[in-house]
Amino acid sequence: MWCCSAVDVYVSNPHGEDTENVKGCFISGCTGGTLSRKITPKTAPPKEKKKIVVPSPYMFMHIDDHVRKKTVRTGAPVTSSPKSQDIILEEVEENDYPKATPVDVAKNVKSLVTYLVGPCKSDIEKVRAFYYWICNNIGFDRKYVYPKRESPNDPNVILRHGTAASSEGYTNLFSALCRSVSIPVKKLKGYVKDTKFDPEEPFTQLDEPEHAWNAVYVGHDWRFVDCAWGAGFEDEEGIYHRRYEEFWFMTDPENFINDHFPYLRNDPMSSEMWQLLKRPVSLEEYNKTVRVEAVTKDWGVEFSHREPIIVFRKELHIIVKTTIVPIMQITATLDTSDKVNMDAYVATFRDSEDHYKILVRPPSPGVYILKLAGKREGDTAPRTPGLVKYILKCTDINNLVKTFPFSYTAAQTFQVCILEPTYRDLEPNAPIKFRIASPFLGDVFIEDIVLEKIDDYTWEGEILTPKKSGQYLVVYGTTSETADHRRKQPLYKFNIL
Repeated sequence: MWCCSAVDVYVSNPHGEDTENVKGCFISGCTGGTLSRKITPKTAPPKEKKKIVVPSPYMFMHIDDHVRKKTVRTGAPVTSSPKSQDIILEEVEENDYPKATPVDVAKNVKSLVTYLVGPCKSDIEKVRAFYYWICNNIGFDRKYVYPKRESPNDPNVILRHGTAASSEGYTNLFSALCRSVSIPVKKLKGYVKDTKFDPEEPFTQLDEPEHAWNAVYVGHDWRFVDCAWGAGFEDEEGIYHRRYEEFWFMTDPENFINDHFPYLRNDPMSSEMWQLLKRPVSLEEYNKTVRVEAVTKDWGVEFSHREPIIVFRKELHIIVKTTIVPIMQITATLDTSDKVNMDAYVATFRDSEDHYKILVRPPSPGVYILKLAGKREGDTAPRTPGLVKYILKCTDINNLVKTFPFSYTAAQTFQVCILEPTYRDLEPNAPIKFRIASPFLGDVFIEDIVLEKIDDYTWEGEILTPKKSGQYLVVYGTTSETADHRRKQPLYKFNIL
């Protein structure tokens, strides 16, 4: 008796026209079944945003939990944390995984698919299982040497070794998993703005596309997936870091195009179509848009300057606006092109709850690197995620440029703006006028001296600086809710020359 099965074969329709699907049967040796030829869905922008289709990654918690349970030779499953990659053994009942054995689960594409789709009830859950498993189980090593006669981009080879030597390896494996359950999938190649991208050496159509990713058809829409970037990243020194990234799962096209430009050689029309945008961008536009980090797009952070290279005279003002996630702090670092620190010549001011102003005043003409990082409200993690990096070209400066006062975190928290003095180094034994503005402070102090409040938001007063050089003055503030001077928050610090 034949073992019946069903096979769906997707074929491309070059004209994008709807045609009828064709059904038939097949016989191969002692097996047979039904065969369906389906037309690959037409390429078009998705009708709904990711936040509508995937309002929260927690909707996949049962899928993610199942994916994390992989077996080891002792028969006990292993849970791999998507953040730390630490391996933790869990005790489970033997019948929890009746079909999962050390040999079967990740031996090949067929056995892995059988395990992963076990609890899945929809295509989007299957795609989630594939993405989550790949990102948390396939490592990356450009120099990895596979045995002879084994293709480094073959999905089953990658499964056996648990390592991909290129983004194409991730892409091929994801494609194979999707095709095994008849989910339409497309492998795309093109240019990406990774950490090594230099905007002064823009991409041209003569460059060879070196990165690959997928488009997958779920829920009646094409969606982007980048398993390689979802699994980790290479820093500016070329060191690879394993770190799961949720952002690259079903990413919206308008966010994806910031750093992924599909380029199918000799097929410009298809290249544009696979941007999945209503108005495709040109390669020139792509090159002239500053690369922002995934967290920047996820939090809805917007910048007044969208170009990666900014040419200016004397002073530069960059406005930062937050639209989705409230940010409690933005830090700015400034370096010369040869990595000499110039942080004293950049200042960050919080104008309102969702607006920040970055002020750059270089000490001399030249090329500088400005990096912005930010923390969202309630985040107590020590790491401050990067947001964006600019190349600054200063052509002229003001005479006798002075450094900005050192700013503490509380200055941004309470939206403090220092009006006078705007430079860090003060003369000893000299009368200095201070003017401070904030909508949230109750009192302002220079050390223990209280400044006079002249209106609802402004304090001022004249202070005689210390007589000895090498000392410093600190500006403190208390919130309007309490006048407890013991809870003063440091705002700014000045040096006495």
